Amino acid sequence: MTSSSFSFHVDMSWENSWPFYTVYPCSFLFFLFAYFLGPRFWPKFPFGVGKQYEKMSEMNKMCWQQNFNGMIHAVTCTLLLIVAIAIDPVLIDERPLHMHYNIVGYAALSLSIGYFSFAIPWTNYLYFRKHERHATNMSLVIHHHVVWLACLSYILGRTCGLYGAVAFACMEFTNWFFVAGILLQQMRSKRRKLMGACNALLYFSFFVCRVVICTYMMVLFSIDLSSFSSDSAGETFLVIFQYAIFIFVWALSFYFAIREVKPLIKQKLAQKVDKRREQRKKVVKGSIAEASTSTASVGSDVKSGLQ
Repeated sequence: MTSSSFSFHVDMSWENSWPFYTVYPCSFLFFLFAYFLGPRFWPKFPFGVGKQYEKMSEMNKMCWQQNFNGMIHAVTCTLLLIVAIAIDPVLIDERPLHMHYNIVGYAALSLSIGYFSFAIPWTNYLYFRKHERHATNMSLVIHHHVVWLACLSYILGRTCGLYGAVAFACMEFTNWFFVAGILLQQMRSKRRKLMGACNALLYFSFFVCRVVICTYMMVLFSIDLSSFSSDSAGETFLVIFQYAIFIFVWALSFYFAIREVKPLIKQKLAQKVDKRREQRKKVVKGSIAEASTSTASVGSDVKSGLQ
């Protein structure tokens, strides 16, 4: 990639940045009100959701409300980013690291900044003030802060558009099934097939999106960065900064896989082993019972013969 032919500058004018000034505050207010109006809304929800919500503890209700916010954000952001990539041939063909403005992608990240502007204080409060370590963890707290910085860096500099869009879309897509599974667990759902489908889709999407696609994009990003040059120190800093964030979040995905997904797989395998053991015990007990019945019958026959 050659040096940029234009002067890099941060352009926050209304003409080019209006999604930030409109979508961002609307997004923040939406997630804020959705969370705090939850106690009034969820008890009236049909399909048995309202009844299960009322049975939850206060902490579980808080997590339910925030998880539902996370689900809305994941679905909306993923769809917007897919559209942003699909309608922009320059983004796909040239993979620009220099400034490149995509209004749909810009709106998607403005929405995400609004979401994280609420989610970050919430997770910080839960982790540092309430010490609810079972409800959240430090890796998630760090992840939220890093993703917020990544979104903000694109809002300001509009660099590395393709790599940010693909990585963010892939990671949010896997959250569709991750969050859905958590919501089902919170409801104490007895729909085993539905929960099994969520887990299967989580494992599959995690492998395809976070491992295969993001690793491939990381290799392309590294190749493009090796030939990148710019006359602007600010643009160079942003590109290197975004590359570092990409590597960090990519590595964090493997950490999540080891810490979260691997124990789930072990749990499922252990459950299958336990089921097989129970089945074997039933077979053995059935065989013993049949043998006892046969012995008793033989004894009766012998006794009858003696008489």
